[in-house]
Amino acid sequence: MKSYVLELSRVWECLLRDAAQAYPDLKVEFERDLVRLHALVKARGLSVYLTDMPAAAKHLDRCLASSQYVSSGLPLTKRVSRRVAVPKFLRGLHLLVFDERGRLRDDCDVTAVALIRQLLLVGKKATVACSDEAVEKEILDFLAVDQSLSTPPKGWDGDDPFAILGRSDFYRDPYYRMKLREHPDLNKIEMFGLTANLDMVVRLVCSALGEYTPSDWSFRHGPGAVADPNISRNKYCFTNWSDRLERVYPYADCAFHSHSAWGEAADNPDVTSYEAASRLIAVPKTVDRPRLIAAEPTEHQWCQQNIWHYLSVRSSRSFVSGFLTFHSQELNQELCLKASADDTLCTLDLSSASDRVTCRVVQCAFWRLPGLLSALHATRTRSVVVPLEGGFCQSLKKFATMGSACTFPIESLLFLSVALASVLTTRRMRVTVESISSLIGEVAVFGDDIVIPKDSRELCVQALEFLEFKVNTQKSFSEGNFRESCGVDAFRGVQVTPAYWNGPNTGKPESVASTVAVHNNFLGKGLLHSARYLASTVRREEAPYVSANSGVFGLKTHVMPDPLLLYRSRWNQDLHRFEVLVPQLVVGVRKTAIEDDSALLQYFTEKPLPSSPWKSGVAQRPKSKVRLRWVAASDISAQGCRS
Repeated sequence: MKSYVLELSRVWECLLRDAAQAYPDLKVEFERDLVRLHALVKARGLSVYLTDMPAAAKHLDRCLASSQYVSSGLPLTKRVSRRVAVPKFLRGLHLLVFDERGRLRDDCDVTAVALIRQLLLVGKKATVACSDEAVEKEILDFLAVDQSLSTPPKGWDGDDPFAILGRSDFYRDPYYRMKLREHPDLNKIEMFGLTANLDMVVRLVCSALGEYTPSDWSFRHGPGAVADPNISRNKYCFTNWSDRLERVYPYADCAFHSHSAWGEAADNPDVTSYEAASRLIAVPKTVDRPRLIAAEPTEHQWCQQNIWHYLSVRSSRSFVSGFLTFHSQELNQELCLKASADDTLCTLDLSSASDRVTCRVVQCAFWRLPGLLSALHATRTRSVVVPLEGGFCQSLKKFATMGSACTFPIESLLFLSVALASVLTTRRMRVTVESISSLIGEVAVFGDDIVIPKDSRELCVQALEFLEFKVNTQKSFSEGNFRESCGVDAFRGVQVTPAYWNGPNTGKPESVASTVAVHNNFLGKGLLHSARYLASTVRREEAPYVSANSGVFGLKTHVMPDPLLLYRSRWNQDLHRFEVLVPQLVVGVRKTAIEDDSALLQYFTEKPLPSSPWKSGVAQRPKSKVRLRWVAASDISAQGCRS
């Protein structure tokens, strides 16, 4: 960890130089801040950058939202004095944002806000592995959340995917009606009205999606890991296919490129029909919390991607696309900036949203699409192998884990329906496609990130919690001029999202690529001293310099010399262009040859262009390398073009 502390300290010093360049009068203040920081790092180590500073930044965000800086007791937030409410640490910048009493200034300096957040959050996403204790705690929380959910309705634990079909309205569901009667804090009349409107909204969503037929959509494998113990196995040769899956996705039709191939494999004694479990995996997120993802069984992942294709295409062709785009976060990001400027919209974030989607909610939302609902039942992985105490298999109450291809689109459609119903109920609008379409520009959803008008926030929060979700109050904003959604932090209409440092450059290709990306982010934000330092950690043979608007891998610069003078060059007679020899990041994927005709299924699935050098095989883990490549000089810099 010493290398992390050393590098972060150097980056932080460079950030202070950038801040001093923007505010020369605060140079002495910044020198004091640096002394304070060195003393704290000497006492507490890396946790100052990875834990203490992000906690102080989160507190700052809440203070910006409330327009008042208040004491918190957190490290780095001790106030200057009884009279001056802002912290000693970065006092100069804080006083450009708040007055001495801690009230947000009318002439608040947004650049100062961006710099404070940059300084406090630069190390938040450093790639440091979580401790075993943190992983164990996250797994126990995962299990506790699942056990807190309501029991799935009748049929979900059975093997017949069609047993769950039938009318299941939110308004008429006995479980929700009983819950509403017994809940002491809800406005029952308003909530009954909301559930009735929610039923009408999901009816319109289902109508827009249309009936689901598996043969109309593409099967494929996702990019993630699978639960099968032999990870080098050919994923296009399905050796297990449960009876539950067979009822919706016939093995002969969905697992082979032709019926003749199925006929040849029909007598294979190695083919089984047991119900596989997913495998819980912890991946890095922050130093305190890993992210838990369940690797799905191969056959489930294959069919889930078929559902994902259907939901993605049909949503993009309907009114849903005005509020939700599965492949882009731009709608949320644009409205996040708008909300921070005019304070008419609020942003909501949910805690463990994927782990709180219940089977009952899914059934009530999609019972009008029996083909889809039965497919969701068939592809649902009902148990997970938990890596605790040597590993054990745990049955799940939730609809699906993060890792299922169905989780993201299903939860997005559910949250959109709840948000739309909340606005329509609050404003007493009729539930029609026209009234819903009139809300474009006020509502947006991407996963568990929700943007909604302020007048409907309270009802939306109540509805989400009524459906067993939990709103993350620390990352949800409805007051003041600070908003956060889909990776965009905004204050008064200006983006104040920081650039994150990931780790020191170790010389490995992945590390070089990460350092180059961080350098380019710093440069784009005008943090020239910080960018220059990161560039100094990258050797000449690891990455070239390229112009700021270039799409070529390299360290971007606003002052790009003629690449023909900087690098070895040649004239390409075939392509009629000048080229330069520069280091480039190359990602290679080795494939283990497939020895059966499942290669045809891979070919028809991946659909390579006739001109591409495609070959079948089992892809191994990608390996990145830095290699010298001839690149068009004009792609590196406009100055590289010569007549």
